[in-house]
Amino acid sequence: MRFVARWILLGVLLACAAVGPSVRQDEDPQSAAQRLESLRARYPNDFEVRLELGVAYYRLARKALDEGREYDYTNYLGKSLAEVLEATRIEPESPSTHTWMGIITAYTDDLEGALTSFKNARRLYERGPVHHLNIAQIYIYMGDMNRAQHSVERARRLGARGAFVDIVESLAAWRRGDLVEARDLFDQAYGLDPEEVNNWDEAPVDKPIESFADFTAYCCGNHTCGPHMGKACQRMQLVVKERELRDETLRQELVIEMERRRKLREIYERRRDLQIEVEPAR
Repeated sequence: MRFVARWILLGVLLACAAVGPSVRQDEDPQSAAQRLESLRARYPNDFEVRLELGVAYYRLARKALDEGREYDYTNYLGKSLAEVLEATRIEPESPSTHTWMGIITAYTDDLEGALTSFKNARRLYERGPVHHLNIAQIYIYMGDMNRAQHSVERARRLGARGAFVDIVESLAAWRRGDLVEARDLFDQAYGLDPEEVNNWDEAPVDKPIESFADFTAYCCGNHTCGPHMGKACQRMQLVVKERELRDETLRQELVIEMERRRKLREIYERRRDLQIEVEPAR
């Protein structure tokens, strides 16, 4: 999946009002974490420092999982969400932390939890096109194309433009089986912003994406995308990479998620006026 947290206004994609600051794409996450840990010691109540540190830990978690280090993965995953939650405590009205919770939760394959987080971000800033586009992506992976299209249209009415919009619509067209439209939309996105195309889950891809074939191959070979685009991948004769983790790793993910919800509930118990949802809708 490829969600965006850099703009609040996917205007993120989209127009820079985004979701708060983030670790530089070209910065080594370990170096970033060390730098931000030092800043945290000096400024423990700084929203940007806590959120950026959460992002650095998230990228370290991804790296650990890519390398098969599952213990390190869950360790960094827990640290990441702890920092994002602390940033939420500092600024409970910021949509940025909820967007990052959505990105991180989606990475653990919890689409319902991710959808809840992205909707919370939208609730806190209804006019942010990026939130509607992130929600659209979740609906595409869930196969709810009507809601996905509605969310994209809403984003466009709010001014959404640029490569990420085209990428979301390319993904939707591919899922529907319209490969001509999907390819045209991808080519348009790549022509507008190759860097955006080569960013996945708020991190650079490991192999350059320069064509629609590269795009579909990367999705199908990525455990955060392929399993949710199974039939679309089959039509392209691409093998889907399934998410395969040890039972203990899955258990730790569940423990971390339960703790996230507990802390989130505690934070917003004092801010019921914001109407933040903690549990996914049934």
